[in-house]
Amino acid sequence: MNNRPFQFCRGNPLWLPVSKRPQTIKLRYWLLLFLFVFPFVIRAAEVPAKVAKLIKLRVSQSTLNTRAAILWIAQAQCLFAKYGVDAETVFLASSNIQTAALATGEVQIGTIGGATVLSGVAGGQSFRIVARPSNQLPYDLVARPEIKDGKDIRGKRIGVTSVGGTTWMAANLALQNFGLEPGRDDVKINAIGNQGILIQAIEGGSVDLAIVDPFFSRRLKQKGYKVMLELHRSNIPFITTSVVTTATYLRDHEDHVERFLRAFLEAQAFTSKPENKPAVLRTVTMKMKITDPATAEEGYQDLLVGNEKKPYPSIEALRNVQKLMAPMNPKVAGLKPEEIVEPRIIRRLDESGFIDSLYDSKKRSR
Repeated sequence: MNNRPFQFCRGNPLWLPVSKRPQTIKLRYWLLLFLFVFPFVIRAAEVPAKVAKLIKLRVSQSTLNTRAAILWIAQAQCLFAKYGVDAETVFLASSNIQTAALATGEVQIGTIGGATVLSGVAGGQSFRIVARPSNQLPYDLVARPEIKDGKDIRGKRIGVTSVGGTTWMAANLALQNFGLEPGRDDVKINAIGNQGILIQAIEGGSVDLAIVDPFFSRRLKQKGYKVMLELHRSNIPFITTSVVTTATYLRDHEDHVERFLRAFLEAQAFTSKPENKPAVLRTVTMKMKITDPATAEEGYQDLLVGNEKKPYPSIEALRNVQKLMAPMNPKVAGLKPEEIVEPRIIRRLDESGFIDSLYDSKKRSR
């Protein structure tokens, strides 16, 4: 046995005895390192793997406008990951394609208009509206320069994204505003495609008027087109955009839907705060490829209009959609909106104080 004296050295991370024999020091150091430190390192390496395991969700959208920015903000600010969700947002050309993707399980959550939801349910799908972020019709009726007033709309063609969809209903409401009826006044409502295609159609003369997002209507106005009606000023309870899933997915994965909604709601709150405006503008300008600062500012203001802080899905709003659709689709008339609307997750997040805490930093810190 070696009885030579030794001392402890604070410079040594393991406080190993420092012998005058370097070989002994090395041997003791590595032995202790192997016995006591390596197991903790291995366990520590396992923890991030468990924490980093996120729930995979595919979320669909069919519009490229400022209302889609909430999903972009949630991704840009890592809010989905914050709530344990690996969300992949996919762009699908129309709401009808979205409902097909939901029905087949290709996507788990969709941001879809109330009209498309009702059409899907009437066709046998079990869709559930779990949130209603937008409470207004954020569209404008825009006309070619030669159309001056309501009477000039007679005999003309109005472009919308799809028959029976939200823009189709907006077109019907706009005609009602001018005292017109499609059949009596020979006004044709044509399904053209998404907003970008609608712009091309009205500029190319394929249609005489179009229902477009205010972001695009301002661009058309700069080119001499006339904004005939701003539908958001009608204040009709409506479901323009809703967060939708299937009854089966909601039943089996309600926690996944709640996690998504937590991130979505926090993204809405983030967007509403003035101090976050630069971050929001960066995301919106990048996604929509905007180079003009004035256009970006207008898009930002659009984003702030009509968003619900507590987006309870509304039976009344869905009934308004149903009334417009019923003459065209008798099956829709027989649906019960209260069976399609599912407010329990939003109610739980509201009653728990979660939603208020997103807007009140003091509550958030408690």
